[in-house]
Amino acid sequence: MHTAHMVKPMIAVPFVALSLVFSGMSTTPAQAAPASTVTLTAQQMAAQLPAVEPLFVGYRGVEQFIPKAVANKKDARGCNLRQRMIIGLATVKPKIGKRCSMKAGKWVVGSAQRTVTTPKDLILYPTTDYKTAWGQGAYAWTPQQRLAWATNTSTAPSGTRAKGVTTLQATQQLISTDEFKQLSKAIDTAVAGNEQFTEFVRTCRLGTGGGELGCIFLAWELLFRAAVINKDYSSLPTSRADACDAFRTRAANITAWGLSVSPADRDALTAAMSACPPGEPLNLVLEWPRNGIAPALDAPVVPSGYSLNRSDDLTVAFDGYGTPSTPAVGSDLFGIAAPVDWGAPGVPTGYLRLWDSSVSWRDIETSRGTYDWSTMDRTIAMAGKTGANVMYVLGNTPSWANGGKAGNVPPTNLDDAANFIGALCKKYQGSIRSYEAWNEGNLTTFWLGGPYDLAQLTAKVKTAVDNCYPAATVIASSTGTRASNAFASNYARYLDELRLLNWPVEGFAVHSYPAANGTPQDRINELAQFKTMLAVKGAPELPIFDTELNYGLAGLGQGRVVLDPATSAAYLSQSFIQSVQYGVDSLFWFLWTLGDEPKLGIQLHPGTTETIRAWNTTYSWLVGARMQRCTTSGTLQACQLTAANGSNFTLLWTTSGTVDVNTAPLGNTVCELSGPCYGTGTGRITVGISPLRIN
Repeated sequence: MHTAHMVKPMIAVPFVALSLVFSGMSTTPAQAAPASTVTLTAQQMAAQLPAVEPLFVGYRGVEQFIPKAVANKKDARGCNLRQRMIIGLATVKPKIGKRCSMKAGKWVVGSAQRTVTTPKDLILYPTTDYKTAWGQGAYAWTPQQRLAWATNTSTAPSGTRAKGVTTLQATQQLISTDEFKQLSKAIDTAVAGNEQFTEFVRTCRLGTGGGELGCIFLAWELLFRAAVINKDYSSLPTSRADACDAFRTRAANITAWGLSVSPADRDALTAAMSACPPGEPLNLVLEWPRNGIAPALDAPVVPSGYSLNRSDDLTVAFDGYGTPSTPAVGSDLFGIAAPVDWGAPGVPTGYLRLWDSSVSWRDIETSRGTYDWSTMDRTIAMAGKTGANVMYVLGNTPSWANGGKAGNVPPTNLDDAANFIGALCKKYQGSIRSYEAWNEGNLTTFWLGGPYDLAQLTAKVKTAVDNCYPAATVIASSTGTRASNAFASNYARYLDELRLLNWPVEGFAVHSYPAANGTPQDRINELAQFKTMLAVKGAPELPIFDTELNYGLAGLGQGRVVLDPATSAAYLSQSFIQSVQYGVDSLFWFLWTLGDEPKLGIQLHPGTTETIRAWNTTYSWLVGARMQRCTTSGTLQACQLTAANGSNFTLLWTTSGTVDVNTAPLGNTVCELSGPCYGTGTGRITVGISPLRIN
């Protein structure tokens, strides 16, 4: 199954329609096939922006976007970069005198068409401040790409853009100094005595690369929210139309460049744009500059015929079903890591991942060319009895292959590892479906070599498997995202090296463990960071494997968080549902054990009856079903599917708390994760974190 970019239909909302032309982009909800046109409302575009917590590791300042030498370099007229950009934005070009003095020029600021004639009355500022842009995906761009983004205006001088960048939506905008002063004053007035807004503004003003200017868009959103609450727009420091145009420009810029936004920022942007007045259709040509790779994560949307109407008492009304948009879910979605002596499995699984199961390279090849296959034989036999496919993970270098060093030290000769994989493949051939090139190669805990050697090893593994059993799949070395520094640096460089080798892989692997106190929603943020990294590195669209997941995991300075059985069951079920929703082909739960494992927050062993029931129920819901669409409203999450027999059903859960839901248009039977089904009676049910099925 491959659902990495599910296509979900859109809802037509009376609002400003934006015709978006995506050139060379793969299909996602906000996109169409290359060279086709998609019509969206501005509100929809904002709601679909990939929502990811920022990753600020490695940010050092504005110079990572515009080096001082570039900013200060003057042309023959004596104009520096900022001055050249301002000249390029003039509606009437100024006459340029000595030291780049400008006379007789005109600039139009805002949708009200205010004309400014004095350059000193203009402020040039980015749609997204530099630190935020870095954290939302630009950390993985090249310096040339960051410069191109930072210097892009609607009429940017040709000398300010990186080669190949053309009419992307503008990054730099103009505001008058008077308007900026009014905006700052209005912010201070709005936040006075209002704790909800004070922290919002304080955080913005203190931390971002654009300083006060970096807060302009957030400030407009803030003031709009206040105006909506008060139903009074008279206090806005700029016209309502100006602010709305700014919101639309910002959303278009983020979309065009494949950036993401934080969940809070997306909520604020969406809320602000929902208060914008209708206007004329705005045509945007969005051209992706990096190898045709689209923005990474398919954000949940409100699709056609599936309206969510929230009332004051948190009642939600649903309307009807759609049509399937994904292939049928296979049993290999439900993967697991398990020891060879796991006995009769208590859960159905279609995929067994062999790591931490006494069959590593060091365990098997005791000396060069000498193999102990005994444990591997028993493991393959057990997988055969259960009907599960097998993923073998290369790792743990034998001491004979690296000069007597620890298992995280690479082999002295990478061919030794490739030869081992060749021998393993020859012995088991069709019994092993896939090979993971190395376990968590971004972490020194498992790989002390560099990204170059890891990529070279990956290519050698691919060649060895292709020569032995081409039907098997070779997956890139897995990466953990929780260790953000090692992810942003080591894994990014590994992808760079794989690209130079023309991507010798047939899939990518992630370990999406959130922080120890994290939730399934936090896991989605980790997954989004991973998919964003793939996108900005130009990776091909290949199957995604989440090869390790649990919650409450101890490590990286965090203590274990023990989750109660009900929460464990809910989190496990949500994770498999969201894996289908967000395009994960297989999720491998870590770990089936014979008793409590001291580092894990969620246990899965013969004694965990509630978690086992949740697994079995979720398996019965998903396997054979095809996803229609998913959406979110506040804390409520919903996904609609078509079962193998053609019947429709809806899965509902919350990220926290409970929501009162009217399910009458969807069905009259509700099934709980623990197994029992019953009639809905009045059609109203209470939904919590434990997923429910409505038939």
